[in-house]
Amino acid sequence: MDVELIKHYVYELHWHLPEEIQQEAIGWLVAHTPRHQLALVFPPYGKNYWKNSMKVVTKIGYPYNIAAFPSMVKLFQDINWPGAEEAVQYFQTLQKSTVLPYIEAGAKQAMAEQEEQWLWFLYAVCERLHIVRGDFLDSIVFDKMEEIYTRDA
Repeated sequence: MDVELIKHYVYELHWHLPEEIQQEAIGWLVAHTPRHQLALVFPPYGKNYWKNSMKVVTKIGYPYNIAAFPSMVKLFQDINWPGAEEAVQYFQTLQKSTVLPYIEAGAKQAMAEQEEQWLWFLYAVCERLHIVRGDFLDSIVFDKMEEIYTRDA
């Protein structure tokens, strides 16, 4: 699949474009985006696309949309970002064992980048998903999120 064509339709996910253009782009991306390239529907250049990006991912459904999970976890850098709430709600429909590796990987990345805000929001997401310390493979990651959350709550 031509990446430039995918990017064209991703651009049409922008929330200021007419609704019919957004809906056509969602439909096209659902039908044509190779599943291994789903991260492309979350463009890094603007938040104005991400709510519609989540519509694409949810319409594709699990397990076909799993390549988008790392991008969805990145939305938790700020839970107020467009699409972040939809990502939480979608993750709530899945088994926590399905979601947990992506949450833990995101937390490890946030720790490496010293992104305390992201860790704070990831802890809040874990609470909503009923993910606890014992669920993590590396409990130190959970402890760091909890420490930041408790300190700044």
